[in-house]
Amino acid sequence: MIKLLIADDEALVCIGLQSMLKWEQYNIEIVGIAHNGAQEEEMIDSLRPDIVISDIKMPVKSGLAVADSVRQKYGRLPLFIILTSYEEFEYARAAIGVQATDYLVKLELTPDTLAASIQRAITLLEAYQTLESYPKLVHRGNLQAQRDKFFIRLFNNLFENKNQYSLQKEDLDLDLSGPAYLVCTCRILGPDSVPPRGDKLVALCSSTVQMAKDTLTSIRTCYVTSLDLRNFAVALPVCGTDPRTWMPDTRKLLADMASVLHNYFNVTIIGAIGFAVEDPYLLRESYLAARKALPAAVKAQSFVFFAEGEPQEQDYPLFDFSESRSEIRRAFEEMDTQALYAIISKMIEIFDGRSDLLVPATDAACNILYMATSLLADGEEIVEHIFEHEPEGYRAIYQMHTIEEIAGWLITFRDGCSAILSTRRQSYKEQIVKNVQEYIKRNLGTKLSLNQVADVFNFSPNYLSHLFSKIAKVNYVEYITETKITAAKEMMLRGEGRIYEISQKLGYESAFYFSKVFKKVTGMSPREYMQQMEAGTQADGSLRERSRS
Repeated sequence: MIKLLIADDEALVCIGLQSMLKWEQYNIEIVGIAHNGAQEEEMIDSLRPDIVISDIKMPVKSGLAVADSVRQKYGRLPLFIILTSYEEFEYARAAIGVQATDYLVKLELTPDTLAASIQRAITLLEAYQTLESYPKLVHRGNLQAQRDKFFIRLFNNLFENKNQYSLQKEDLDLDLSGPAYLVCTCRILGPDSVPPRGDKLVALCSSTVQMAKDTLTSIRTCYVTSLDLRNFAVALPVCGTDPRTWMPDTRKLLADMASVLHNYFNVTIIGAIGFAVEDPYLLRESYLAARKALPAAVKAQSFVFFAEGEPQEQDYPLFDFSESRSEIRRAFEEMDTQALYAIISKMIEIFDGRSDLLVPATDAACNILYMATSLLADGEEIVEHIFEHEPEGYRAIYQMHTIEEIAGWLITFRDGCSAILSTRRQSYKEQIVKNVQEYIKRNLGTKLSLNQVADVFNFSPNYLSHLFSKIAKVNYVEYITETKITAAKEMMLRGEGRIYEISQKLGYESAFYFSKVFKKVTGMSPREYMQQMEAGTQADGSLRERSRS
């Protein structure tokens, strides 16, 4: 049956929804009732409903915030039908932003309107039946978040080398095969009717970014990455590095996007465009040019190109963050809170009172931030917790305009991160190993060398090898071998092909080598194992026959 979850803080509404339709006629089972947003999300995680009917405003966490979080985790499913007591169009727009299947006003709700909405959701579910299974959807649902982190690493020069960049690009199935690429940094301005903080602003901005993505990708294969509440970046393919070849089309594409967003959400989109590079690995250069031109875009209230912005011509003092990167990386990997505290404190001393170092200080803070979100198992949750009292959370770094503000941000990050990591050191390491094990299980058809997997997870091979052996109580190579042989046994039991076909599915170079490894682990060849398995099946059949007679 189709599983339905109802979430509303008004008990009468929940009772009314349960009794409004004969749910069994729709092959639907109501699996749970939630009365606040936190409870709703917990029940979605545990019950895995297919459809959720959710109030838009609830205690603890809003329905829109839950829907957005669940979208990031699980992708297309579950489907959301959003309820509200308000008839404001902004809520409808926000509901579209989290890809809700419908938006219903409580005062206008009748059995007919509810039935029509449910039927639309059922039709969508039937269309999704040909897609991947639910566990795989969980993995794919995280894909956009992983892609965002990929581009943030790329923009902030956080890849250790080009090989690491290439492996992660391949793992995330990113198409960067265009002749050239550039970065446009965009900012969302207005509308005045939306309060400067709160769920309404979050919903508006997230919906705006989602529509920007939908609008641009319908025309050209590009990648839109959210930077903070009001800022996002677009990695855009162009026909070459000469601005004369791509400037007119790019100007029109961005202007058309801005027009769509203005008409739909009453927001103004401005932006700065960096120069084009042939190698997408060098997109950081385009991103930095766009960042420097952004003040000119704010002043002009429009889109400007890097050559048009005066800030691009300024001679910014240099601060070489690369000298600290390896030390910070090691501190995050090994949960060395004392080293992390000392490194960030040294940076704060360098920046103190140096207004001429505002741009490099901002870049350094952003680098530290995204190293935390990339290298720590649940880094984003950590930094969200550290900055939970800030109106825009940790993303407020992009809104800071003085060296004192940047230093204050770094102090808050340093103190909060050190305090949290010092109490969670062991659990984080266990989570890292768990994530690596899950990745291995999803990719058994490849060779899975230590260097490759270390690059995917942004760790040094030596550290990952040491950590894996310590936490998993088995070394990395032995774990992969045992996991592949266990998978081989399951394939044999299900009759999924001959020995050479199973060896190919598990990424072995030859059936001979696979047989050699199989015998070393199990004490028998694959053929002997299959014969033993067949003999056991026949024996079980004989026993059942004798018991019946």
